[in-house]
Amino acid sequence: MHTIQSHIRHRTQRRLRRDLSTAMLFVAALASSSPAHAQQTLAELTATPEATADLFIRSVRAIRWSAAAQFMAEPTLERFRVAATMLVDPDTTGESRRYLVQTDSLGMLELSAAEVFSRTFDAVIADMPGLTNAFYDRDDEVLGAVVEGSDSAHVVYRTTARLSGAVPEVKVMQLQREASGWRVLWSDELGVLDATLQGVRR
Repeated sequence: MHTIQSHIRHRTQRRLRRDLSTAMLFVAALASSSPAHAQQTLAELTATPEATADLFIRSVRAIRWSAAAQFMAEPTLERFRVAATMLVDPDTTGESRRYLVQTDSLGMLELSAAEVFSRTFDAVIADMPGLTNAFYDRDDEVLGAVVEGSDSAHVVYRTTARLSGAVPEVKVMQLQREASGWRVLWSDELGVLDATLQGVRR
């Protein structure tokens, strides 16, 4: 069995590779259509529900949780922070916290909700290669959005597993408008992550 120290060392190496890949992902997103597009800010990139949904799904499929967190609503990130805290608090040795978020109790308090989310799922999903493949091996297409009022929307998207004979699934993602643009409030992918974390707790 790997020790906590071994897990932390391997995750540090993975994080360095992930940060490079995340940077490359956003360079590609910013420059995808034209040189002028490369000058857009995150707020401009998330000006529509469809654009936010597309960037969020691309981040999830790339297994880049820090990137995905940038497109998630604050209440959703806080929900995952609470779940992670409830998971590690009963362990008075601190090993669970070091494994999940790579810091001690005081250090965890200093992390943003987005950092807790990305560190938690970097740790959990890295130890579940089957789940990693389930997230990664899919093709997606955003079909459209239904906007309700000024700050709520539902985005419809089609997702298909990269398996012979796979049947496309049509799913709905819930978004809300924040000061910096549209953000994902909930999706099927977040539901899977939530269930995974609950399973770790049990």
